[in-house]
Amino acid sequence: MSDFSDAWLALRVPADTAARADELVQGLAGLAPATDGLLQVLDLGCGTGANLRHLAPLLAAVGHRRQQWTCVDHAPALLARLPAVTGEWAGAAGLACRETDDGLQLAAGGWEAAVATRRLDLAGDFRVLPVPADGLVTASALLDLVSASWLDAALLARCRAGGCALLFTLSYDGRCTVSPAHGEDARVVDLVNRHQRTDKGFGPALGPAAAERAAARCRALGWRVEMAPSDWVLGTEAPDLQHALLAGWRDAASAMASSGAGLPASRLDAWLTARCGWVAAGRSWLRVGHQDLLALP
Repeated sequence: MSDFSDAWLALRVPADTAARADELVQGLAGLAPATDGLLQVLDLGCGTGANLRHLAPLLAAVGHRRQQWTCVDHAPALLARLPAVTGEWAGAAGLACRETDDGLQLAAGGWEAAVATRRLDLAGDFRVLPVPADGLVTASALLDLVSASWLDAALLARCRAGGCALLFTLSYDGRCTVSPAHGEDARVVDLVNRHQRTDKGFGPALGPAAAERAAARCRALGWRVEMAPSDWVLGTEAPDLQHALLAGWRDAASAMASSGAGLPASRLDAWLTARCGWVAAGRSWLRVGHQDLLALP
């Protein structure tokens, strides 16, 4: 599975928060937890816990006052950061947060969430991970990394058998709009989208097709599906994220050179220099397309 740094995950949080289609969470109000009103939540590819921190209060607001989270990632360094980052967030938000033998306990305003972490390679070992019967399986920015076969056989088949609801957020869908325009923009974005379909550890990735493929498969399996756009819109408030994103696009486009589809390094470097110059001048604006998906049993 692809690796992401703590710094990158922290950098994208404001854009993710602004972009998420939180109205979909309302659809989970009628979810009936199987165990004494305790909603079991499995968070896949959790990183340092951004999905937990965003969703737990929203789930409480729609009636899930008792939650049990299992946060899963393959990167021990990210999992190790989750308690501290979550504790800092809780303090700023006025929530109680204490460490327990199993992980963390969050509480505020009549709701509580127990949080446990687990290190696991989702690509190779997901089948040994229990899915929460009649609970919620969620992930952020994960679907575009996985293959069609992993999505169908490893994830959706098991979740459907377990009666799980699904909430997958911030799946990249290939749409990118940039301003001011540069002559190489369309070619770079095309190369990035091709790179998104290369193997990220699960086999050939679904990339920009992920959300639509997942929605179609969920409908075929009997889930009720809702989708909503969750686009990043990045302007002068996000220069560091713009710089990091553009550099990542340059690297992805460069990586396609070995396939014969790439651009010469000199042209990519000139494109990046121009685009970063517009960022520095406060002239750059980017829209990056994402989709959120809710599937209810």
